[in-house]
Amino acid sequence: MALKTVVVTGFGLFRDYTMNPSWEIAQKLHTTGIIEELNINLITTCIPVCYKDVDQIVPLLWFQHEPALMVHLGVSHLSKKLTIELIANGHGYCKTDINGDFPDNECLAYNELKTGLKVECTDELDVCTSQDAGRYLCEYIYFKSLCINKNQTIFIHVPILDENNTAKKLAENLKCIIKKLLEQVTK
Repeated sequence: MALKTVVVTGFGLFRDYTMNPSWEIAQKLHTTGIIEELNINLITTCIPVCYKDVDQIVPLLWFQHEPALMVHLGVSHLSKKLTIELIANGHGYCKTDINGDFPDNECLAYNELKTGLKVECTDELDVCTSQDAGRYLCEYIYFKSLCINKNQTIFIHVPILDENNTAKKLAENLKCIIKKLLEQVTK
């Protein structure tokens, strides 16, 4: 029996961030025992904060790895804990990326897309949900993946790392979320 593949992306550096917590957490996921515990093939990838890179990399990740689950991570200074985004909009991107570019809005075919995955806010998972991913690269990457497969895609905003929210603690919590999500996918 082939292992299910889970792809987890984090973002690279941007603005004043000397390290991006989303990528730190994605990298730390390997140390949680997730591969052995969930019997999965885990792929982690750092994506530049660039619309064109998202346009190229996201379809390639889907094609190359045929993941059972695609998990995108991004940092939000507003998040106090892992925040699962439920929808992504296909328009309204007005912030430039690290190269000073905007996305090609003509290629965004839908107004908004919702994930087909269900996540309940429980004490076990210690997450919250949101319907506003911020109309920047976080929401853009989510929208692009939802266009490919809304039933196997989720986006999670991560908080800024501190003594209460360490990369290790958040990676452990992310492992629990991935376990719950894998129960929903059939691939």
